[in-house]
Amino acid sequence: MLYLSYAVAYHIELMWYWEEMHCGVFSRHLIESALARPQQAAIWENADLPRQAATLCFGLIKNHPWIGGNKRTATFLTEQFLNLNGYGILASASEILALVHAIDTDKWEVDRIESWMRRHIQKA
Repeated sequence: MLYLSYAVAYHIELMWYWEEMHCGVFSRHLIESALARPQQAAIWENADLPRQAATLCFGLIKNHPWIGGNKRTATFLTEQFLNLNGYGILASASEILALVHAIDTDKWEVDRIESWMRRHIQKA
């Protein structure tokens, strides 16, 4: 499980790394909502790790909880979630960019993201 304080710290660190000045928390509640999605999916859907990662990624991108850097932060936090559970994403930057763009433009919902995750997640 990712916690709000870690998510905010990671977001700020990432934005500093990319020298992005348009950053910060837009809505704490939207961050908390997105971070709770994997646990809720596990409880209510009996979701496994790929499904939980898909719900997290979708929630972080679609909620737009940050002032800037939403997609970059969502991608990073999803990978951190997987890392905490002993897994990682094996995909090229262009594959990840296509995933994020498909989510952001409403082309992919959680089921399609889950399918993508199943193909690209592997044990670390």
